[in-house]
Order: sequence, then structure tokens, then C-alpha cells
Amino acid sequence: MPLHYFLTKAAFPDIPEPTIRKLATSVLQAVERYYFINRRPGCVKPDSQNFNFQANVDDSSCEGPATKLSFGGVYQQCTKLTPDADSICDAQAQKNPGTGNYSCPEPFTPTLLRSQVVEEGYSRYECHRQCHSCWLVSKCCKDVCGDSYYVRRAKVDTYWCSTNKETNASSGYLFGGLYSPLLQNPLTKSKSCPPNYIPLKLLANRLMVCLSNDYEIGTRFSVPFGGFFSCKSGNPLMGGHPRCPPKFSQHLAAISDGCQVLYCVQSGIFTGGQLLPIRLPPFTDSPVVNMVANSTVAVMTEGGRAWVRVGDTKMWKLANADEIQNVSELQNSEMSGGGKIGVAVALIALIALVVVGAVVVMRRK
Repeated sequence: MPLHYFLTKAAFPDIPEPTIRKLATSVLQAVERYYFINRRPGCVKPDSQNFNFQANVDDSSCEGPATKLSFGGVYQQCTKLTPDADSICDAQAQKNPGTGNYSCPEPFTPTLLRSQVVEEGYSRYECHRQCHSCWLVSKCCKDVCGDSYYVRRAKVDTYWCSTNKETNASSGYLFGGLYSPLLQNPLTKSKSCPPNYIPLKLLANRLMVCLSNDYEIGTRFSVPFGGFFSCKSGNPLMGGHPRCPPKFSQHLAAISDGCQVLYCVQSGIFTGGQLLPIRLPPFTDSPVVNMVANSTVAVMTEGGRAWVRVGDTKMWKLANADEIQNVSELQNSEMSGGGKIGVAVALIALIALVVVGAVVVMRRK
């Protein structure tokens, strides 16, 4: 039986039924995502010249007319979501070398492959002046210093260039595979491009795509390319449908925060070797840790959980929102020893003044 069938009121009588239903739905969605991400569409007919022994789902790529397709390059645009996000955009923005701009050469048109929000956490040591009233008319101040934690954010839009129009034999770029720090290029069997190919950024996952316009030398290292598509974007070479052209098979380029990004190459290529390993969760990016810190209190939130650290100790305690607020209020209201003495003396003086005034009034009566 499916795993989520066991999550019932009978199995967990002390848990509210809406909570059980929500948990069962979450488990079902997690299982469905696991199976979906581990689908490998391709030609599953052993007697076909396009047979792909890695495939576990038929995608109708066994038969079909051969298609000549051209590739016009890629580019990435970056938009700052916080004023301090220049470093993200400096690292992620990329122009199309075919135009020297954020555009496609003629007759290619751009297709948005994926939009991603990139986050980077960083800290900065800062001091601020904290003052409060003390004595009767005086003000007591102290410097409060500590690490302040921030998160810079930017949106990265990745485009690729395609055309359905007739092009000449040397139009566009040759495709020489993909690689990343975690993925070898199937063409080179290494994390690099073939000779005379240049690496270009693709997505914000440190994925690189290898392109060349050297048709004289680079052709022998190229493979026929059939486009990109993702969970949010179809393949324009197939009328916007999320699949590959006939006689092309799809391959995983990256899982971008739970979204599969795939590319198409001619069937029979990149299908040799051993069976590919199962892709295991997590399939989504972990949230960037946000921290608020000062000299005595640090609060960290991650995925809805909050931890409190008091003083300069390295001990952390799981806390709820009320405890965090109480700790913050305690820190904000904290006074120096001199400030506390000043307040105490001022109160004593005020009480004495009231008592003396009362005695004088009584004697006059």
C-alpha cells in the first residue's frame, strides 16, 4: 500500500484529523516528486537504432523524421532585489557572445528557460549607541556591538536562443555538452569543455554550457542539439511543449530548487556507460539563514524554526516566538551597572522628597 495510506486517525488518535490529512498530503506529494524526478524518458524499444537503455518511460523518440536545428546561444540577466546585491549580479549576469548584449542574433528568438531568486547571507560587525534615562535628568549611554546578519537577493533570468526558420549550415553555435562542479561533461568525461569550445553560465547553479562557432575544428566534438525545456518553460522547437524533437532524447541538466531543467541531444548519444544513479532528495534549496545578533543575544531562524543563544556561549536553545520576543525585550531594556544605580538613587531621592513634603504640610496644619 502507498505510504500515505498509513497516516490515519486510527494510527494517530492524539493528533487532530486536519493535521493528519495535511501530513498525508505532504507525504504523497514528496513520493510523487521523487518518482517524477527519477523519470528518464527515451526510446524503450530494443530493436530501434534510437534505443536508450537508460530510459524508463517511452517518449516516442524511437521513430520520426530527422530534424536540422540551430542553436543561437544563451544569456542571463540579473535584477537586484536588495540594494546590496551587486556581487550576485556581477557573478551571474552574462551577455550572449554572439551579440555582445543581452539578446539573440538574427533570426533567433529568446526563450526564458528559468527564473531564480539567488540569496547570499553575510555578516558585518557593527556598533550602535544605546541610551536611556537615568538619575533624574541625565542620560546614560553605552556602545552595543556585535555581528549584524543580512541576506542579499537578486533575480536571475536565463534565456536561450532558438529558431524554427531555415538557416545556413554554419549558423549559430555548436553544442559541446554541459558540466558543473557535480556533473561531468558526457563528451569530455570531465568537468570541462571540448577543445575550441567556450563555457557559458547557464542557470544560477554553477552549470556551464559549452558552445563553439568554429565549424572547421569544433564540429568533430559537437553533438546535434534539440533545445532546452523546464518545469516552467516548454521547448519552442516543439511548439512550446515540454519534450524533445523526434529522434532526440532528453537529459537532465539540473534540478533548480525543485524544478527540472532538461536538454535534448540526438538519440543514442550520452546513453552509454552504466545506469545512472537514483536522484535523491532534497530537491529544493535550503533557505538562507537569517540572523539577528548583538553582544549578548543571537536569534537564528531557518525553515520556520528559531534558536536563541544567550551571552557569548556556543549553546543554542530551540525557542518559540514568545520566548524570542521576551529575550529581545530583555536585551533592549538592559542597562549598565551605573545606569541601574542611577535609577535606584533617583527613586530614593524622589521618595525622600515626597516624605519631607508630607511632613512639612502636616506641621503647617
